[in-house]
Amino acid sequence: MEKWTTQIESTEQLCLYLGLVDYRFAKVHMLKESSGPFFFASLLPTFCHDSTATLRDLTVALGQPLLNYHDLGELCFKIKGGAACLGVCRMAHACGQLHQAVQNRATKESLITALNAAKQEFSIMQEKLETLVQLETKIVSNETDCP
Repeated sequence: MEKWTTQIESTEQLCLYLGLVDYRFAKVHMLKESSGPFFFASLLPTFCHDSTATLRDLTVALGQPLLNYHDLGELCFKIKGGAACLGVCRMAHACGQLHQAVQNRATKESLITALNAAKQEFSIMQEKLETLVQLETKIVSNETDCP
C-alpha cells in the first residue's frame, strides 16, 4: 500500500511540476479525509466523463453552419469551471482561452484551434488522472479489505 501511496504522490508532484495542476488539486485529494475514502477515486472519472461529453458537445456545436455563441459560451464556462475547481490549471487555461475566443466572436477556424488546444490539454491530463484513479482504487480497496 505504501508503494501505491508513493506512486500517487510522485504522479501528483509530476503533474504539479509540469504545470498540469495547481494547489487546488492537492486540496481536492485531501477532501477524501472528510468525504470518505472513495471520494477522490470517484470524482476523477466523473470529471473525465463530463469533460469528454462537453468537449464532444463543443465539437458538434462548432460543426454547425451557424454558430450559437451563447451556447458555446455556456459549454466553455462549464468545462473551464470544472477544470479550475479540480485544480487542472493548464486545461482550465486552455478552456478559458476558448471561452475568450467565443466571447470575442472569433472565426470558426480560430474557435476550432482553441478547442483543439483544450482537447490536447485534456488528453494529457486524462492519462495522469486515470493512473491516479487506478492507484487510489488499489489503496482504498486494500484499506477496506483490512480487518
